[in-house]
Amino acid sequence: MQNKLLLMGMAWLPWSLVSAAACGGGGGGGGFDPVSCLADAACPYALVSAHRGMCGDEPENTLAAYLGCQALGVPMVEVDPRQTADGVWVLMHDDDVTRTTDGETRFPGKTRVDQLTAAEFAQLVINDSRCAGDPEANPERCHPALLEDLLRRTRPELLLDVDFKAGDATSLATLVKTLGAERRILFFDSNLESLRAYRAVVPGGLVMARVSSAAEAGQLVREVGPELELRWVHIDPGYLADAAREVAGSGARLYLNAWDYEVDLWLYAAELATDPEQRREMEEKAWTRLDELLQNGARGLGSERGAQISARLYPEDWWSSP
Repeated sequence: MQNKLLLMGMAWLPWSLVSAAACGGGGGGGGFDPVSCLADAACPYALVSAHRGMCGDEPENTLAAYLGCQALGVPMVEVDPRQTADGVWVLMHDDDVTRTTDGETRFPGKTRVDQLTAAEFAQLVINDSRCAGDPEANPERCHPALLEDLLRRTRPELLLDVDFKAGDATSLATLVKTLGAERRILFFDSNLESLRAYRAVVPGGLVMARVSSAAEAGQLVREVGPELELRWVHIDPGYLADAAREVAGSGARLYLNAWDYEVDLWLYAAELATDPEQRREMEEKAWTRLDELLQNGARGLGSERGAQISARLYPEDWWSSP
């Protein structure tokens, strides 16, 4: 009730600042619990998800990247799980390891993730100049990550936006359940059968489906929303307002990628600007677009500028230990 009154009393403020103020409840953690928020359709806060763990200058889909996001107070990280030839869950956006690792030279003709064993995958070195010398000096940065290691090495409050790429959804769900990470996971796939398979192992598991129009969003929540207890729908900004109307009252919230609405673009431009006034103007453009997304109903925000957006939305101390 206190948060509701606070939001009403600050209706004149930009939504991003209202969110930050509302998060400022007393005690450690700043009054914001991302795990509860992920499951609660009434949660007033947007959840920021760091795309591939890209919060700073660490390589994508590495433990260093995800630990960095955690340290910067980003509540959720997006991961790309794939299975190795022997069934181990690893994190790699592409089905081929060539773009991000030395796999092409290390294992010629054997560069697909599903062609490599877990032991071979662990030998890969990330394509980063800082890893050219001794990769073992910083293994979190210089080797691609395993999903199990990520879940074990990060705080239980850090959410995982699992963008399911390929493999056996039942196997992934079993790993999640074995590690007791059910409440941390938002399992995302366009294939409804994958969502069903995940929930068969993780009863009550939180899943997200992808749609390509507002009408499809409405149809989805009506036809399979109750079966899947659907709490999240992935959309594009172009039909956000219409989709919000379609899903109103269903208990589902809308997730989109902030870079598709140029939020990331303007924040990146601001980072490059050398003139302080120009930097301020570019940041204001980003925050204006962010506010428009929030006002129109976005509650999940994928971004490669998750640290900056999180600093805007959440109180500085929300991530502090209780």
